[in-house]
Amino acid sequence: MFEAPSTPQIASAGPPAGEPRATFSYAATHDVDEQAALLRGWNQSYAQLSAGPFKGNIAETSFSGVHLFMEQTDSELFQTGELPSNLCAVGVPLRLGGVANFCGAETAGEALHVFSGRSGFEFYTPSGLIMAGIVVDIEDLAASLSDDEYGGVLSSLGDAHLHRAQLHLADGIRRQIVSAFEVIRDHPHLADNPQHVNAMKAALVSTLAQALAGDQPVSRSTIAPAKRWLIVATARALIMDHPDTPMTIADLCRALGISRRNLQYCFQDVLGISPASFLRIVRLNGARRAIKTSKSVTDAATMWGFWHFGRFAHDYKTMFGELPSETYRRSHGVIATRFDITRPAAPAA
Repeated sequence: MFEAPSTPQIASAGPPAGEPRATFSYAATHDVDEQAALLRGWNQSYAQLSAGPFKGNIAETSFSGVHLFMEQTDSELFQTGELPSNLCAVGVPLRLGGVANFCGAETAGEALHVFSGRSGFEFYTPSGLIMAGIVVDIEDLAASLSDDEYGGVLSSLGDAHLHRAQLHLADGIRRQIVSAFEVIRDHPHLADNPQHVNAMKAALVSTLAQALAGDQPVSRSTIAPAKRWLIVATARALIMDHPDTPMTIADLCRALGISRRNLQYCFQDVLGISPASFLRIVRLNGARRAIKTSKSVTDAATMWGFWHFGRFAHDYKTMFGELPSETYRRSHGVIATRFDITRPAAPAA
């Protein structure tokens, strides 16, 4: 769990859209109206339903047009709000002290809470809620959707609702948000690195798009076997040609002119793995090559789109049997710098 700083500061709105530098803010309150006002632009109103003093806090980080938050409240609340029409805001509970009700639907915390919509939202929350959330421009979200997903996902944002995504997809966006806060906390020197910040944005928006688009079942395809091989080979070439701007599944679908489902089928048929797994493997191999010539492991990992360095170290060791810092030391014949990665993170749940 992300730990807030010991000295609270008033939350800031963050950088303007497109500004890559990451900012962080934290605020703690003892007033329900002050808490409601912390998420700026949400036009929120909170009514406290349970007796006793109110206590809440919120941590926020903004970068490159993405806004993340973690909000904690210790009282039962009835919340209302309405966001600007150009934004997609989605929340996923990290902790829920009981059954909540979002826009008339009960939830125990397993669903994505889509706050966007022309009529606003109503949200009954039990005490002990910790809600993680992401806010992105709808144009950025649309750019991370394949052509066959575009219409369905964007039309679903017309009204606030619970999106009951597959559990692994909901967990994916939950982990991405928590990981982004960990990176901002543990590696503040990277807040000024546009390549690193933009890699975080790309991963978060891509994960959100996949969660909202839903699972695409792998079924038989009419694509001929020879063309499946060609599709996989072309996808690999596209990935290798864009190390500085790592491609997403949606990028590949648009470039190849096929749906996410057909892309999945081609990779499963030809290589026995998913496109997402292939992307990660290619990037790991690219990072390994880059480590041998880069100034640091951090530079090599960032160049290939890795931004959570503990997870990168874990995945790297799983793939190659050694830590990235060990590859660096062997290739350069020197002790790795203090920014190099020496310990892998625990595997994701």
